[in-house]
Amino acid sequence: MKAIWVPVIIVASIALTVLFFFSFDTLEYQEYGLNFSRITETVERHPYTSGRYYVGIANHFIRFPRMVNSVLFSDDDTGAKQGPALQSRTRDGLNVRLEVSFQYRLKFEKVFHLYSTLGKDYEPTFLRMAIEQLATAATDHSAHFFFTNRTAISAVMHQRLDHHFQERAFSEVPFFQLRTVHLPHDFEEAIRETQVKQQDIQIASLEQKTKTVTFKTRVLQAEQDVKVLVNQAEAEAASINASNRAYCKQYKVTQDLQTGALSQLAETSGWNAEELLHYMRIRALRNHPSDRSMIRF
Repeated sequence: MKAIWVPVIIVASIALTVLFFFSFDTLEYQEYGLNFSRITETVERHPYTSGRYYVGIANHFIRFPRMVNSVLFSDDDTGAKQGPALQSRTRDGLNVRLEVSFQYRLKFEKVFHLYSTLGKDYEPTFLRMAIEQLATAATDHSAHFFFTNRTAISAVMHQRLDHHFQERAFSEVPFFQLRTVHLPHDFEEAIRETQVKQQDIQIASLEQKTKTVTFKTRVLQAEQDVKVLVNQAEAEAASINASNRAYCKQYKVTQDLQTGALSQLAETSGWNAEELLHYMRIRALRNHPSDRSMIRF
């Protein structure tokens, strides 16, 4: 009887050892995990990070990515994309195709809620959410705004997508890229032509301002030159006026002296006016150069 129980005990021990060995599971650094029981078909609410854990007999981890996951909607022929460019309309009714990419990351504390709400195959739901939010966001902006303010639109789309994912997808969107915007060809050509004309207007306006500054500078220079000429003329006039006043004063003094001398001479000599004038003519003739004198009798 004892010999019969020995093999049973050995087999049972081996079985328990194998079951205990397979009661451990490991998560890599880039993984989150939920402990799932095959026996009760239940999931533990508390998520696990990387490491080796005792999860229980017939249990294993349901794995979720810990790192960011990229999503790409593009018309380029690449195997990494999740779909073609998104089709939508602008606020003014024009068709627009958006090539976008973004990166989402699952929230550690929300992994159980994600699993219990969307299951393990959650990414198709994420893609539908992203398409809906981005296509709707496109309708908030005009075609002209898409052409001229793409950075601002990208920021708005990023904010809207991140808010929706945090509220409904138990994750966050740390990065978003509005890669390309395709508008109708005729509209893009019209906008480009408008921008060229606007640039021409700006260039002409700058040239006008430059010429205005140049002309104002010339006017200021001319006004300064006029002031210099006026100052020079006033100085020259003042100099001439002073010289004339000095000459007149000197001439008057000389004439006064001559008048006094002649009066004294007439008084001393007893000459009358006619005799005095005759004397003055003789004296003037004497003082005048002989080669320049002519006498008429």
